[in-house]
Amino acid sequence: MANDDVIIRFSDVSFTYEDGKVILDEASFALRRGMKVALMGQNGAGKSSLFNLIMGNNKPSSGNIYIKDGQTVACAQQVIPREQLTLNTRDFFALYFKG
Repeated sequence: MANDDVIIRFSDVSFTYEDGKVILDEASFALRRGMKVALMGQNGAGKSSLFNLIMGNNKPSSGNIYIKDGQTVACAQQVIPREQLTLNTRDFFALYFKG
C-alpha cells in the first residue's frame, strides 16, 4: 500500500500517567485505510489510553501522532443486551474479520 494510505501513524510515542505508570514506551505503528485491527489486552494494559491518545484526549509524553487531514476518527461504545452475548471469540473473528 502507498504511504498516502496511512491515516494514523504513531512515531516513537511514549505516554506516562502523572503517577509514573508507563503505558507506551516509544511505540511506532501505522494504520492504513481499509485495515482491520483488533486491540486486545488485560485490564489496565493501556487500550483505552491508546484510544484517548488517538482522540486527542491525552497528549503523548514524547513522540508524534499523525492523523491524516480530513479523516474522521470515532470510538463508540456498543451496548449489547446480556441475552445476546452468546458469541465466542472464534465466532467473533470469523464474523467480523473475514478474509
